[in-house]
Amino acid sequence: MGNTLFWLRFVHTVILAYCIATLLPMSAYALTGQGEQIALTALLGPVLVFVGLVLNRGTCILQTWAKHLTGTTEGWARDIFFLPESWALSVVKVMLPVFVLVIGGVGVRWAIG
Repeated sequence: MGNTLFWLRFVHTVILAYCIATLLPMSAYALTGQGEQIALTALLGPVLVFVGLVLNRGTCILQTWAKHLTGTTEGWARDIFFLPESWALSVVKVMLPVFVLVIGGVGVRWAIG
């Protein structure tokens, strides 16, 4: 279990860092129109995370797996290396509107050419 949990945390940490990093090229494209291909490619990660949240009824699939691995039935199971619990519980609530705004900007920029 320990090795699996380590890799789950590692993968989740990489996914979080990657998705946050995609905000830069998507925002730059939305604001300037430069870097269309990079911005459209950057959409893949956040869209896949969103699909996972929808399929798992608003809860991160990796959080569900971490709870299963740790036997946690209530609250939060550590599924990422560096976020304190209070921040981790707010990530989806805070970042979802940010991503919706940025992705909406990419959509508007792409639509107007």
